[in-house]
Amino acid sequence: MSSAVRPPSVPFPAAVPSPETEAEGSRDQRTAKGEATRARLLTEAMRLFAERGYDGASTRALAEAASSNVALITFHFGSKRGLYEATIKAVEQRLTTVVAPILDTLRRERASRNVGHAELMTLIRALIRRLLGQLLPVTPTPGFFQLLSREMQEQGPLSERLWKLFMPVLATVEETLVAASSPALRDKARMASFLLVVSLLGVVRDYDAFRRHLPEPRDQAADAAALADLLCAGLPGQFPAPAARFPTRSAS
Repeated sequence: MSSAVRPPSVPFPAAVPSPETEAEGSRDQRTAKGEATRARLLTEAMRLFAERGYDGASTRALAEAASSNVALITFHFGSKRGLYEATIKAVEQRLTTVVAPILDTLRRERASRNVGHAELMTLIRALIRRLLGQLLPVTPTPGFFQLLSREMQEQGPLSERLWKLFMPVLATVEETLVAASSPALRDKARMASFLLVVSLLGVVRDYDAFRRHLPEPRDQAADAAALADLLCAGLPGQFPAPAARFPTRSAS
């Protein structure tokens, strides 16, 4: 019996994408492209606003720096002012993500045990070290510290927001230093807390300029530790441990 001749195999036809699938893919591509354009505009705006200020950075220059056009600035941010506000908000958010967790850690450490004078001083130094250790590495972001410096010097919108952001830092340092001080030194402790936080802000603001006068490459973690040690160096001497009080013996 002869075997039947089999017909040649025909490959299964590939699935043809539906119009809905094609539309969804195109929409995803447009979204990704739009997000990339927006991010590029923000990055270049931070650099140009830092270098030239708000008035000195024209809308056309901002668009050209991002290889974009003025219409896309309007589309993503509404206006040059909207782009500027978004840039300020990006700096503010970067600082917020650093500050809040570090403060929470210090509060938990204080609440977890009874701490003595030496430990309180160590906690303050650790707080300053952690803040600088997290903030200084953002120097690769073009314009971050320059914009911060310009805004603080010119009392721009970021200046007020920055103070609001660092008020919890001031409150935490003050609370910790007052707890480590004798009653007679508590007013001085409050003033010292204010000076310490102002100095911290100054270091954050001017680190980029400071770095340019030092040999490269910089070890930013080592810089943060050294700067924190310098900022806190005088605290133990200024605020010694309160003297222990002993009950007075009655004359026999």
